[in-house]
Amino acid sequence: MRSVSAARFYSAPPDESRDRPSWPCIRLQNWSEMTGSSQATLRLGYFSKSPILEVAQRDGLLEAQGLRVEAEAVSSSPAQFRSLVADEYDLVLTSPDNVAAYRFGTANPLGEQIDVRIIRAVDGGLGLSVLGAEGVGNVDDLRGRTVAVDVPESGFAFALYHLLAERGLTRDADYRIIALGATPRRAVALREGRCDATLLNGGATVAAELAGLVNLGRISDVVRPYLGTVLAATGARLDGDDAPLRRFCVAWDQAVATLLDASRADALTPLLSDVFGLPETQVAAMRNTLNDPDEGLIVDQAVDPAAMHSVLDLRVRYGSPDAAAAVRSALHAGIDASGIIDSRFRR
Repeated sequence: MRSVSAARFYSAPPDESRDRPSWPCIRLQNWSEMTGSSQATLRLGYFSKSPILEVAQRDGLLEAQGLRVEAEAVSSSPAQFRSLVADEYDLVLTSPDNVAAYRFGTANPLGEQIDVRIIRAVDGGLGLSVLGAEGVGNVDDLRGRTVAVDVPESGFAFALYHLLAERGLTRDADYRIIALGATPRRAVALREGRCDATLLNGGATVAAELAGLVNLGRISDVVRPYLGTVLAATGARLDGDDAPLRRFCVAWDQAVATLLDASRADALTPLLSDVFGLPETQVAAMRNTLNDPDEGLIVDQAVDPAAMHSVLDLRVRYGSPDAAAAVRSALHAGIDASGIIDSRFRR
């Protein structure tokens, strides 16, 4: 990992952490104890904190699978994939458009074609919305102003361009684009007035609305079905020793089931408050998003071909000519034939 101080370690918690009254845990039989093998370590790069990883850690689900996960926040999608190519990460939580950008050609920030594949669909965008800065009350107020994205040629940026186009605004002609990196960085920039609008999701959307900022439109209003986040890895990693990855998927699936279990709602409130940076009194709004059938966590974690098509269609429409041509070719072959989804990891 590049910076130990920047890393968040999702590994087995000390024994005393299991006794927190707000988070009842069940002692699970440890995979290492069952097999006599040592813990395996997986490294993961993410944009925003994952409630799924938090549950897997706090419930001992990773430990039960003999795993230690080192998870690190990334500054941008190019930085994330640069680390993935350099074998600094085994897995990434990322946009499916990022996977497409690097799998289907060299029209990406690294200029490389990479065998990267999706192994889990995570969510439908988690309330992905365009939020305006203070003083921006509607989309028309963005004329002549600055709108922030991660990088201009990226999935969330394409979704933003599409929503604003549907409201009558054209990129470059009606508003300027500035690249400010991952969602947490853009949320800070919006709050500090360094941009006039940006695309946010998860707790950042809820927090911005609580601060009085205006939601100018949800992506689900103009693109449906939509796929917001996926779990992905390189082909080299998936074709190698995949046993730790398969055990990770077991813990991941169990954590998703816990998050969607209505009987655990009260016990999950402190965790969701921490993950999304929200007061506990406002967690209910985030829980509703997590459970939303269109925007929330994907119950079976399977990639919906129609949702994947929605993402790729946006790249064809708003991406560079080279990027669009590469995606058109993949779409012609079909989602399954393109190899972007590793079917061996389906549940």
